[in-house]
Amino acid sequence: MPGEKEVIIIANGSFNDLDFYRRQLKDDAYIICADGGARYALKLGIKPHLVIGDLDSIDSEVYEALNESHTQFVKYPAEKDDSDLELALLKALSLKPDQIIIWGALGKRTDHLFANLMLLILPLKSGIKTKLVDENHEIYVVDKELELSGNIGDYLSLFPLSQEVKGITTQGLKYKLQNETLFLGPTRGLSNEFTHNTARVSFVQGLLLVIHVKRTN
Repeated sequence: MPGEKEVIIIANGSFNDLDFYRRQLKDDAYIICADGGARYALKLGIKPHLVIGDLDSIDSEVYEALNESHTQFVKYPAEKDDSDLELALLKALSLKPDQIIIWGALGKRTDHLFANLMLLILPLKSGIKTKLVDENHEIYVVDKELELSGNIGDYLSLFPLSQEVKGITTQGLKYKLQNETLFLGPTRGLSNEFTHNTARVSFVQGLLLVIHVKRTN
């Protein structure tokens, strides 16, 4: 549905505080479930617009409940090149929203986690702001400036995904960077801290993984 302002993708990962996700939901958001994410949609009281994937993680009760609510299903073969989350993200990008938010992509399997982080590179060509979100994290991949809201004391880590990220300047963070370069490998960008409720990161060239960790104590 072109013109949707926000698409939320529900993946089949970890959900702890369901009320956290309920509070984030906007009434006009378009909801896509990546396969088994449909189970969490039901737990959240959400009727998704679309479920996509090989559907191997959906039992008959979940399927029937969603089918009754007129959810659309798009099934792919189990042996496919794209993960269920990638299929969901590609569909979301085709809708041309202003923003895509992905829930449940930070599970226990390290290989899946890494793959899901790398998927954040796909929206860059479309210029659609996309982030992975859970109760304690907001994660982005960016090729230009980014402004984030948080609380004083929250952590912000910057990790190059290209050999160099040049001309980095930060605002609202404890350890300032002023037109500096971060290199792939070293951990200089790890665990900076918010000193204001807004932080800003800008740079001239490169690809940057940005991880905002909410401070819980």
